[in-house]
Amino acid sequence: MVISNIVIIFAENNYNMSLLQDMPMFGNNANSISQSSVGSNTGMGYFLNYLNILEGVKTRVKNVHWAAKRLPNSDRLGAHRLLDDLLSLVSDFQDLVAEQSMGHYGPIEMNSVQGVSFQASTPKELLEYIYGATSSFYDSIPQNDCFIGIKSECEVFIGEIKKLFYLFNLTE
Repeated sequence: MVISNIVIIFAENNYNMSLLQDMPMFGNNANSISQSSVGSNTGMGYFLNYLNILEGVKTRVKNVHWAAKRLPNSDRLGAHRLLDDLLSLVSDFQDLVAEQSMGHYGPIEMNSVQGVSFQASTPKELLEYIYGATSSFYDSIPQNDCFIGIKSECEVFIGEIKKLFYLFNLTE
């Protein structure tokens, strides 16, 4: 899975974001996301885009979880349980990203978090998408002391995703 990079332009403590039109990590909704969640393209818009991705991930994880009987895994119950773990991990991480970004930019507007739709039918596809989107987000976090905490949390989250790759492989 290929994830294009996000372009960040630093301008006096605000980070303006230009979305590339062909960004697969934003699915077919790139224009609606860039207009609805980014708003004025402030630094908070950058974080909102990623929060929207994580919101979409939570929906897709539940969908795959509920369809566990249709998974190609030989241990479907194990995969079903690991999907619960994945959902908790993503939910906790999304909350952390939201709260840390609000600590820097202030509160998130009502109704600004809306899940980004994407396709994934297996735990491996989910994990590849999460890993790619999070790596792209991590690589694009500005090199600024204000973001040290969020960068380290991303590293921990990516490590947990790698661990889940291994655990899901045990269910195949």
